[in-house]
Amino acid sequence: MAGGALKYRHLSRKSSHRQALLRNLVSSLFTHESITTTWHKAKEAQRLAEKLITLGKKNTNASRRKAESIFFLQRDVAEDRSLLNGRFIQEPVRLLPHLFTTLRQRYLERPGGYTRVLRIEPMNKHYDQAPSAILELVDGPKDMRFLMTAKTLVRERTTEEGIRELTAKNVGKVTRYRPDGFEDLEKEVKRMEAEVGNVRLRKTAIASVDEGRREGHRERQPWVGGGRKKMG
Repeated sequence: MAGGALKYRHLSRKSSHRQALLRNLVSSLFTHESITTTWHKAKEAQRLAEKLITLGKKNTNASRRKAESIFFLQRDVAEDRSLLNGRFIQEPVRLLPHLFTTLRQRYLERPGGYTRVLRIEPMNKHYDQAPSAILELVDGPKDMRFLMTAKTLVRERTTEEGIRELTAKNVGKVTRYRPDGFEDLEKEVKRMEAEVGNVRLRKTAIASVDEGRREGHRERQPWVGGGRKKMG
């Protein structure tokens, strides 16, 4: 109907192609915990991923059959599985245990908001400049906001002002429903602090080596930096 509300994004594809695209994106999301795609595809895949996690929390036979029908079944060109050296694994068989065990336990106490979409710079800068985004699972090992909060804590703990009120609020958000949230955050902060210390040590070592080389160069060529000496 003309002027009606848009219920979903068509993504310039017919219905069957659109469903296959979203199922493939969601299967990749549950495999890698984080994917990068265009903004509109990420928003549509987010809706399907939220439904899948809700099915995983129900943990019934009906929800298992529904989830199995949604996961994208990847097939290879080779008909003989022996030619694939044992690498032929159906996506539903591999992802269903992950959904109904790991992810179900992770989001058991969370009422909603299992995924997050973060805008980034366009991936194809030289082509269509399409708005891009990162679609990730919340409270996972690749949680971008969790890592950014840890990095902010590392920086603000070294300042005289200390931790800001906004940072403390973000700490509460990223650890509220995360199992052992504060312990995991402190581990990440310590890891980042160790990395920062190693980087500073490397920079100091490189600077001392460069200074030694410059001193040796001046000793071999005394006229460098002070002008050429006049000959008697």
